Amino acid sequence: MRTMRPRHIGGLLVLFLLGMTAMRLAASYVSLVSGGAEILDLNFGNEATYIHNTLFALGGSGRDAYLHVYLLIDACYAVIYAVFYACTMAFFLRRIAPERWEWKRVRWVILLPMVAAACDWWENISFACMILQFPTPASQLLVTSATIATMTKFILVYLSLLLVLGLAAGWIVLRLRAGRRQQLKTPTG
Repeated sequence: MRTMRPRHIGGLLVLFLLGMTAMRLAASYVSLVSGGAEILDLNFGNEATYIHNTLFALGGSGRDAYLHVYLLIDACYAVIYAVFYACTMAFFLRRIAPERWEWKRVRWVILLPMVAAACDWWENISFACMILQFPTPASQLLVTSATIATMTKFILVYLSLLLVLGLAAGWIVLRLRAGRRQQLKTPTG
């Protein structure tokens, strides 16, 4: 990550946006195939009854699309967003104020999106287990673990997004101030 350049961040941003688009299209496909049922991954939390009713509403085709299309794309997207957020945070953290911040004290922040991706995978594995055992209702342990993974994923993903936006804004402000100082030092004449 030491040789990360703005163009690399730009490339990761494009990959991130393409991954998000693919994930959203896969969710739309599941909804289309199932006759309008929605996926469980985009809810902040799900109760056992809601999960069972949603899996029923998906029908066989919807559950199959969820399992074989959506969950696979979502698992890939988790890797993409984790890499994008972690690399972008590292890029800005190293540039904002290296003389004021010790890298060793703040580098743990880049682990947040990695933990989010791990929670996303756990959520996907949990939903895959629920789909495969349907029509048998999911155990409360599986539902609870999926809900905790989902909530943790959402919190860490949005925290990562806020950190990236804040770091980017801080970097822009520092660059603008440096440019202004440079203009003040340069004699006009």
